Amino acid sequence: MINIHKYYFVENEYLYGPGKRLLLFCQGCSLHCQGCVNQHLWEFGKGQDISSDEIFNLCSDIDGITLHGGEPLDQSEELLPLVYQLKKINKTVILFTGYSYKELKLASQKKIWRLSDIVVAGRYVASKRNIYLQFRGSSNQRIYTHKGKYENYKVNDGKSVTLLSLNKNGQLNVKGFKSNNLQDILNIFTKK
Repeated sequence: MINIHKYYFVENEYLYGPGKRLLLFCQGCSLHCQGCVNQHLWEFGKGQDISSDEIFNLCSDIDGITLHGGEPLDQSEELLPLVYQLKKINKTVILFTGYSYKELKLASQKKIWRLSDIVVAGRYVASKRNIYLQFRGSSNQRIYTHKGKYENYKVNDGKSVTLLSLNKNGQLNVKGFKSNNLQDILNIFTKK
């Protein structure tokens, strides 16, 4: 079973990858980068368990899956069967990880890295924060493309994307990287 925070379908190339994707937020992270925007995903086992078959069955009408977190590679043994299933039917896999390849210790971590079409790798470093980088939050993070559909993918740096939406309960959801000005505005609206 894979422990996840949530999943949903997205079409936002700048934040999560090309095409229509299933965005899977894995629950649990052992890296704990200072300034991480997803600190609520650090605690292991706090999410819901879902099988790789359940996730696979959601992927018929999409281009692929984006593995986000938390830290997906902290659940590499659980995720690897899903990645194999998806690659067999020519779906793409995009991996967001705080690890560098040389830090990977498990064979399952290395296999997921190598099977992913795009890997966004490296710890978030608050002092290197840059909201104008595609996929990345800090300038030290790297993007790797592997042989396949996205091997010639061109990264489009230079713009900042933040998505604001209201859910059915009237709560504001923010996705993407918040500029300081936007954060100031959000603070005004979220004060009680």
